[in-house]
Amino acid sequence: MSQPAAKMGDAVTGTDTHIVMVPSPGGPVPTPQPFPFNAKILNGCSTNVLIAGKPAAVVGSEAVIVPPHVPSSGSFQKPPTNNGKIVVGSPTVLINGKPAARNGDKVLTCNDPVPLPVGTIIAVGTVLVA
Repeated sequence: MSQPAAKMGDAVTGTDTHIVMVPSPGGPVPTPQPFPFNAKILNGCSTNVLIAGKPAAVVGSEAVIVPPHVPSSGSFQKPPTNNGKIVVGSPTVLINGKPAARNGDKVLTCNDPVPLPVGTIIAVGTVLVA
């Protein structure tokens, strides 16, 4: 089914898990904690195809969290990159040789110990892509 095409500025949402070194009397304890991944598609979009006047997002475009993840206590075991990369797009529509990104497509986000495709593009508009 066709979905709205994604573009620069569209949202990506999800939940990341990061290891936080929580202070304790015996020393810091590595503790997995959930963090909201609320980002905007900002980088790696098309330079010559516009959707509603904004650069079209494609597989490989990046979303950036603003503001970045901040632990409630302690520090991160490994600092997060605070970004995600679109990894799924249209199987039939290409923009500059790359699959067009759409509402609902998956984004690889900055989880620990490895990035996972837990982000989802939230795109609205009248340009639909199959």
